[in-house]
Order: sequence, then structure tokens, then C-alpha cells
Amino acid sequence: MLSPRRILSRRLRISLIAVLVPVLAGGAALFTRKSAHAEDATVDRAELNERCSVRLSMALLGDSPDAALLASTDPQSAVDSMLATPAFQQRFARFINSEVSGSPVEDPKNDPVYWLAHHVLTQNKPWSDLFIGPYRLLPTETGMSVTNDPDGVGYFRSPQWMRRFAGNDEEGTMLVAAFRMTQNTTGLELKASVGNAGEDRSLEGRKAPACKGCHYDAWFALDTVAQLLPKREGTGDAMTFVPPSAGPQQLLGKTIANDKEYLETLVSSEAWLFNQCRRVFKFLYGREENRCEAKVFDACVEALSEKKTIQAAVATVAKDPSFCTN
Repeated sequence: MLSPRRILSRRLRISLIAVLVPVLAGGAALFTRKSAHAEDATVDRAELNERCSVRLSMALLGDSPDAALLASTDPQSAVDSMLATPAFQQRFARFINSEVSGSPVEDPKNDPVYWLAHHVLTQNKPWSDLFIGPYRLLPTETGMSVTNDPDGVGYFRSPQWMRRFAGNDEEGTMLVAAFRMTQNTTGLELKASVGNAGEDRSLEGRKAPACKGCHYDAWFALDTVAQLLPKREGTGDAMTFVPPSAGPQQLLGKTIANDKEYLETLVSSEAWLFNQCRRVFKFLYGREENRCEAKVFDACVEALSEKKTIQAAVATVAKDPSFCTN
């Protein structure tokens, strides 16, 4: 028979066990939950990296990511190397060509925008060279060659571009080319008016109140810009160009001597920088920037302004954390 002291000691041990078992069980459950959360976080991060890899590869290269990029723990660290690949260079050259030229051409020998954009990208030239660089583009068996030419002004003086956008004005005034030059650089948007039968659409007729706003009064005055350009003579394969003879024009608050000065003025403006970064967003996202992306957009503009290349602008947006989380 147990003594009263031993009975008390035994009851105390049983009480302690009853108290400790739930505590230990709770601790084990807590440890299990923490481990599960850690595993979930690891899985979530891996999935995020995979999604980021896919988004980067599809946006920059137009293809699925390779195994190395897909397994990367920091996919955005590969952006610079991706921007140096032929796949990106070809993809962005095609994109910018569609932006500034509209519909594609059947013959690659008549596609100066693509070939000059490709040259600027592969040679890591300033992006402004596409619009005002001293180049000549000549047809080859497979496309167009790019050579240095002090009289060149980007792709705008190439005969292929001039013929394509010469327009159909009866007096040979190259209004379409004048608009395209301004649109390609600054992103100017205009809604063309449709003339009614019998309306005077001549040089003098365009001075009427309904037309003179766009043709003479606006900062982009189409007829004034066109005075800096050659005159078209003939159509189709017989088309030729007569050098401009109107002399300097008052545009953009100063005297502009020729098409080169006009384009250089546009390319040195904030409007040019903004338009290029809008194109960067469209290339990467398929849309223009949103208001909430103002900080990233400003960083894009700053990168292009300071580093001069379009690759720097694209990298700024593609490397931002928001690109893989939006």
C-alpha cells in the first residue's frame, strides 16, 4: 500500500503530463504550420520567377524561355543579354517599322525603316540615328545596305520612303511625307478630313478656314513643312523629285532652313523622348503607359535621354519589378 507522500507525488506527475502534452502538441503543430508556410512561399516565388521568365522572353524575343531562364531565380538579370540578341534586334526593328510605316511592303528592298532600325540596334547606335543619322540606304539582293552619307537624314531621304509617302497632291506638294515626318518623331495624331466634290484642295484652297488650322497655323503646319521637301513629279515607277525651292520656313518658333533642321529640332524635343517611351511600353505591354506607371515612364525617358540607346529605355521598363508583377 502506497504511503500518502508517494500517492501525492504520483498524482503530481500525472497532472504535469496532462498539462505538458497539449503544449508540446501545439508546438509541434505550430512548427508544422511554419514549415508549410515556408514551403508555400518557396513554391510561390518559383512560380513567380517562371511567369516572369515567360513574360520577358515572349515580350523581348517573341519566343518561349529556354531552360536556363526558366530555372533562374532572378530572370530580370538576363534582360541586358536578351537585348543583345539577334532575336530582339529583329523583333524590335519589325515593331518600329510597323509603328512608323503602317502596313508592310512586299519587297524587302523597299523597306528602309526596318533595315536602318536593324542597323541602329545591331551597332548599338543612338536611337536618334534612325531619324536624323547620316546614312544612305541602297537595295541589295536580299534587302538594303546601310552606308554613311553626310547628306542622309535617317530614312527620310531614301528614295523608297519618299516614293511611298509622296502623296497624290495635284501640285506635287508632299503633304503625306510632311505629316509622316512629324508623326514618326513626335507621335502626332491627326484625323484626315474627306473633301466634298467640287471643293478646292489646291495650295490656295487649303488656306480656307476649314483647312488652314492644320495646314498653316498649327505648330506642325503641314503645307509649311512640305515647303522644305522636294516636289513630286509623275507617279509610280516614273515618279521623280524636284529639289525644294521655297527657302527657309518659320516653324517651331524659329527659322528652319531644310528638312534636316526640322527633324533635328523635333528629335531634340521632349515630345520625341515621350513618343519613344510610349512605343517602348507598347512593345513590352501591347499598350501605352498607365497613369500609375508614371514613375517607370519617367525613368524610361531619363534612360533614353542620358544613354541615348533604345535598349537602355527598354531595359529600364523590363527590369522594373512591376513588369513581372502587373
